[in-house]
Amino acid sequence: MAVCPVYQASGQERLVTRGKLTLIAAFLNKEIPISDAFKETIDACLMCNQCKQACIFNLEVPKIIQNIKKIIWKQKGFYFNYPWFLNKFLANYQRFHLGIWLRLAGLFNPSFPISAKPFLNRKMLGEEGAKMAIFIGCAINLLYPHLGERLIALFKKLKIPIVIPKEQTCCGLMAYSLGDAETAQFLAKKNVEIFKLLPVDYIIAPCASCFHHLKTYKIYKKEGISEKVIEFCQFLSNQDLDISSSYKITWHDPCHLRYHHNIWKEPRALLAKLGKNFVESSPDGQCCGQGGPFSITYPKLSREILKRRLSKIEATGAEAVATTCMGCFMQLKEVGGKKVLHLLDLL
Repeated sequence: MAVCPVYQASGQERLVTRGKLTLIAAFLNKEIPISDAFKETIDACLMCNQCKQACIFNLEVPKIIQNIKKIIWKQKGFYFNYPWFLNKFLANYQRFHLGIWLRLAGLFNPSFPISAKPFLNRKMLGEEGAKMAIFIGCAINLLYPHLGERLIALFKKLKIPIVIPKEQTCCGLMAYSLGDAETAQFLAKKNVEIFKLLPVDYIIAPCASCFHHLKTYKIYKKEGISEKVIEFCQFLSNQDLDISSSYKITWHDPCHLRYHHNIWKEPRALLAKLGKNFVESSPDGQCCGQGGPFSITYPKLSREILKRRLSKIEATGAEAVATTCMGCFMQLKEVGGKKVLHLLDLL
């Protein structure tokens, strides 16, 4: 219980791992049905993986919860709410008229900062002899295309030819997190079809969450995509790069890097080049409360978890926060009150 951000913020026994597993056992034994309360309890999980790390038996709690989410999605059927809509938007915006989807997105969330010109609508690079492909991700494509431009500039500076396939789509993590296995599989198969045609040895995703899904989802693993995927911070740590900032900066560990892949030293090694302008705020990591659909479904709980994270950041006197997860990026940017940067902004 001590490591669960949801329990720390709510104090509710049913929302901690032990409470969830007790209810899951009762459901599997047909002692309780799939009620709204049961669904709410299962959905109230950030999938941060801290419980598995703390478990002396290394119990695959996130996988257990994910399997139950798939059952709930199948049995409960259609939910016309914001997470459902966002999932369908990410799955279909490239198949239908984008302008219609953008207007509908505005009805759900007028502050959704969708770019007038998505990154993948621009002229894409397909440099001769490229052995490295870029998986750009939905957030950079639709919301922050300037980061895509910075990525191109970085590889030009490094003199590394790259290819960015225009036809790539959402990695499928949102659908997977909701339990929508059909959509997750559809998106993964589409990306596999596109990236398998490329004569590349490596695939880089500048978003930590996209990296995690490309690295771990069964279809990407089966089709040989996962073995080509390398993490952005690890790639940068092997390059001779200058890093600078006029701000005092702290680092925010994405849960997908810290607790799923044990990647935390590399970004700190990069930021250490800033000298006194880098300050530590979470040596052991700390969730920001975003968690994909979690922050949309449970906004108050998400904000409370974020508030705990921000208190640690405030204590450092940092003027800006750097991260590589676009979910964390948006969460911190929305209510954090600090300048939020991607590592690309510092290179």
